[in-house]
Amino acid sequence: MEWYFILGIVLGIALVLLVIALVWYLNVSGLYQVLRDSRKRQKRRAKAFEEARKGV
Repeated sequence: MEWYFILGIVLGIALVLLVIALVWYLNVSGLYQVLRDSRKRQKRRAKAFEEARKGV
């Protein structure tokens, strides 16, 4: 095999791995955002429920 063929394979693999890492990062950061928002919403509901209970 010629050196430029090997270089092309190495660069191609690196590019594919970079794309895979980017997609994985976007998925994980999106999941983290959803979980964080869900916890905030749950805390707000608990606080509102507690305030409503005190008012009654």
